[in-house]
Amino acid sequence: MAQNSPSNNVIYPANVSRLRKAWTYTTGNAIESSPVVADGIIYIGSKDHNLYAFAARTGKKLWSYTTGGAIYSTPTVIDDVVYIGSQDATLYAFEARTGALLWSYTTGNAIESSPAVADGVVYVGSTDHTLYALSADTGDKLWSYTTSAGIQSSPTVATGIVFFGSWDHTLYALDASTGARVWSYTTGDRISSSPAVADGVVYLGSQDHQLYALDANTGEKLWSYQAGKIILSSPAVANGIVYIGSHHDTLYALDARTGNERWSYRTGGAIYSSPVVADEVVYIGSQDHTLYAFASVTGEKLWSYTTGGAIDSSLPVANGMLYVGSLDGTVYAFTSDILWSYTTGGRVESSPAMADGVVYVGSHDHRVYALDVLTGEELWNYLTGNTINSSPTVVDERVYIGSQDHTLYALAASTGGKLWSSTTSGSIVSSPTVAHGMVFVGSHDHRLYAFDVDTGEQLWSFTTGGAIVSSPAVAESGVYVGSQDHTLYALDAFDGVERWSYETGDGIQSSPTVVN
Repeated sequence: MAQNSPSNNVIYPANVSRLRKAWTYTTGNAIESSPVVADGIIYIGSKDHNLYAFAARTGKKLWSYTTGGAIYSTPTVIDDVVYIGSQDATLYAFEARTGALLWSYTTGNAIESSPAVADGVVYVGSTDHTLYALSADTGDKLWSYTTSAGIQSSPTVATGIVFFGSWDHTLYALDASTGARVWSYTTGDRISSSPAVADGVVYLGSQDHQLYALDANTGEKLWSYQAGKIILSSPAVANGIVYIGSHHDTLYALDARTGNERWSYRTGGAIYSSPVVADEVVYIGSQDHTLYAFASVTGEKLWSYTTGGAIDSSLPVANGMLYVGSLDGTVYAFTSDILWSYTTGGRVESSPAMADGVVYVGSHDHRVYALDVLTGEELWNYLTGNTINSSPTVVDERVYIGSQDHTLYALAASTGGKLWSSTTSGSIVSSPTVAHGMVFVGSHDHRLYAFDVDTGEQLWSFTTGGAIVSSPAVAESGVYVGSQDHTLYALDAFDGVERWSYETGDGIQSSPTVVN
C-alpha cells in the first residue's frame, strides 16, 4: 500500500554534522524572538510586529497576526493557546491553530519578557517594572508585583514559586498563587537573563558578569562564576552541567553543583542567545552570525552554520529538526536526514522529475505519482496498463511518460487527467524528450517516434535494428538516439530522415548528450 513516511530521526552527536537547511522564511524585520514548536507548528515573533505560525516540517505559513509593536518576546504554547508579549505593551492569547485572538491584556510599557504558564495562570514581566499574573483563560489580572525597575527577564515557575529578575539588580522569588515575596537576592547589576531551576537550585546570569547558583527555597548563594563580561544569555541545565553564554564571546559549561568549569568555547562574537540542550548536543547562536552545535559533555564542536545576521534567538529541536531566527529577518529550519519518504506498490526504477513544487515519478506498480516536494503528500496518481521504467518529462504543465503497456501518456501536471495517449508496438522504457512542438520517445519495437505535443498524433517514426532503451537528445534540428543494434543515430528532428549513424561495440542503453 502506498504511504508517505515523514522522517522520525533524532539529532545526536553522531549525525548532527549532517544538518542541512530544510526551509527558510524571511519576515519583514530582524528576529530576536526564539521559535517554539508545538503539535507540528512553529511559532515565532518578529520586529516587523507580527507573530507567525508555520508548518514545522515544510515552512508553509499557516497564519500571522500583526500587533502594535515589535516582538522580542518568545511565545509560549499551552493547551492549544499561544501567549506572547509585544512592544505595544500588550500580552496576547491566540488560538494556536487559527491565530484567532482570544484575549489581550495591556500593561504600562513594552513587554520583552516571555510568558510562563502554570496551573491556569500566565506570568509575564513588563518594562513598567511589574510582574503580572493573569488568568490563562480570560486574561483577567489575578495579582501583580512591582519592582524598582523594568523587567526583561522571563519568569520561571517551579514548586509553587515564580522566579524572575529585574533591572533593579534583583532576583525575586514570589508565591505563585498570591504574589507574596518569599525571598530576593540582589546582584551587582541589571538582570536580563531568565532563571533556570533544577534540583532545588536557581541559576541566573547578571550584567555584573556573574552566573549565580542560589538555593531555590531560601535564596542563599551556593556559588557564582565570573564570566568576564555581562551576561544576557539565560542558563540551561542538563545532566549536571549548566550552560551559559556571555558577552566575552564564550559559551561556558559549568559543573551544576560546584560551578567549576568543565569546558568553554570562544565564538567570534558576543552571545545573547540562550543555549538549548537535546540528546547530548548543546546548541547556541552568536553575534558572529553563526549557529553552533557542541558535544554537551566534551565541548567538541560538531557543526556550525552562518546566517546573514547576528543571532539572539535560541535554537529549539523538535522531531529531528532544528529551528532558529536571525537578525537577518529569516527563520531557518535544518534537518539531519530525509524530510520524507513515499512507498509505492512496486520497485521504482524511474527517475523523478520536479516542477513547480511537485515531484513526478513512475513505479513498477503501473502508476505515475505526483507528490508534494516538501511533504511527500500524494497529490494524484495515474494507473497505466503495465510497469513504468520510463522517467517523466514535465513541460508546460504537462507530464509525458511511457509505460511497458506500449503507450506514451500526456497527463495534466496539476490533476493527472489524461490529455492524450499514443500506442507503439512495443514496451516504452525510454524517457520522452520535448522540443519543437514534438515529443520524441523510443520503443522496444525498434522505433524512435515523434508525436505532436498537443494532440499525440504520430508525425513520423524511424526504425533501427534493435530495441530502443536510450532516451533521445535534441539539439537544434537534430535528434540523437542509441539503439540495442549497437548504433547511435542522428536524425532530422522534423522529418525523421537519417543524417548519419555510428556503430559501437555493443547495445546502447545510455542516453546521448549534445554539447555545443
